[in-house]
Amino acid sequence: MTTSTQSKAVSLTGVLVIAITAALPLSPAFGEGGARRDVVRHAAEFTRAESAGPSSLSKNATIMDWDGKELRKGTNGWTCMPDNPNTPGTDPMCMNEPWLNFKDALKNKKKPTYTQVGIGYMLQGDTPVSNTDPYAKGPKPGDDWVEGVGAHIMVLVPDVAALKNVSTNSKNGGPWVMWSDTPYAHLMIPIDSYPPQ
Repeated sequence: MTTSTQSKAVSLTGVLVIAITAALPLSPAFGEGGARRDVVRHAAEFTRAESAGPSSLSKNATIMDWDGKELRKGTNGWTCMPDNPNTPGTDPMCMNEPWLNFKDALKNKKKPTYTQVGIGYMLQGDTPVSNTDPYAKGPKPGDDWVEGVGAHIMVLVPDVAALKNVSTNSKNGGPWVMWSDTPYAHLMIPIDSYPPQ
């Protein structure tokens, strides 16, 4: 084989290698079907969800999106959710089983059936919400509108009558009952000052 022929063979071999490489599908490491984007997106959702509660609790919690899809199986009976993309404000949440029952009941406009104390953490704040109407879409004249609340804990009690002597005024500077006189009454305990100082 002459030098010229060898040169053409090497050149053709290089073209052949390039052509074969170009024809092969991308490695799964590069996100076949968007897998890499999903991994990055889920990692960000995990971080946002875990920020809702104490790390000692949230690092081992189940992570669920707001559609109820489980993104990570936990080991400690707690569930954390990232910020809800459909609401204003920052509202990731970590909760125990009674709160899952409560959220399902609220979503489906039925009475909750939890029988144990429920604890929910919202250490990043909450979306603006009516203190009296769980289904209000915006403030109404005379309504106690809760807006700008910072870190807080929410507590459910199986017998909401036990909350009857707790203030329902969200601006009292301490704990208050939200959605009193409804099946969704629960205790709000601000950690950050509310209203803000």
